[in-house]
Amino acid sequence: MSEIRVPIDPLNPGQFFACCGLFEMLPKGQAQALARFEVSESAPRKGHFVVENAGGELGSLLTVLREAQSEGVQLDGDVEGAEGAVQPVRVWTAQEQWLLNWWLDKFQDKTVPWMKCWAGQVRSAGLVSELLSLLEPSTPAVSLFTGATMSKAKFGIDPRSAWNALDFGFSPNAHNKDAATYAAVEVLGCFGLQTFRPFLRASIVRYNLWTDGLPLRVARLAAFRPWPGLRRFQYEFSVDKRGSYKYFGFASFKGRED
Repeated sequence: MSEIRVPIDPLNPGQFFACCGLFEMLPKGQAQALARFEVSESAPRKGHFVVENAGGELGSLLTVLREAQSEGVQLDGDVEGAEGAVQPVRVWTAQEQWLLNWWLDKFQDKTVPWMKCWAGQVRSAGLVSELLSLLEPSTPAVSLFTGATMSKAKFGIDPRSAWNALDFGFSPNAHNKDAATYAAVEVLGCFGLQTFRPFLRASIVRYNLWTDGLPLRVARLAAFRPWPGLRRFQYEFSVDKRGSYKYFGFASFKGRED
């Protein structure tokens, strides 16, 4: 029995979506894989994401992603005048292929404004390609979500990467400087958002950290929906903005259900 155990900050929505993406990216055919979260109210910034019967090693998964190829997919017609910036992105390895387009609506002709955080001359295909190249396959699980690289590439799902002139002592955008990018969070979160689809209510996004081992298909539902009898910790966050860039803000703990 193989197990993957990754330390997380439950109040970081980017890490939550990265956990979802990690679950999605496990080798296909692992129907016995069960994922859960370990969370404590007494330590709100500390927790673990655990996958039992994972069927593979974390390093192997990171290697596959680091070596993956990617390209933008041409859309039929223009999307809000920024087709290149929001093109779907195809990612493939020798064994599998994925299509990333979670920032577009179901008709593929408009962006979902609160999910598409990047702006300016940034293009979706370039973001995916650069972030894949920043992955370090040798990263141990204990530091998977804490390792940072100085880069401008980010989807905006990890609030630690938000550009803040007061924090940095300069404006990374204005001075063409890099800021900390947590590549594993950004990449895995990008895959997680493709199938773990959150929804916005009154400018707030809610998510659940479930504490019982669940298979993938059930976990996709348990992550966001009310579920009587499911033990879970509940969180919510807003999408914040700095200049023309948006980003997922840190979450607040809303309660638990047993």
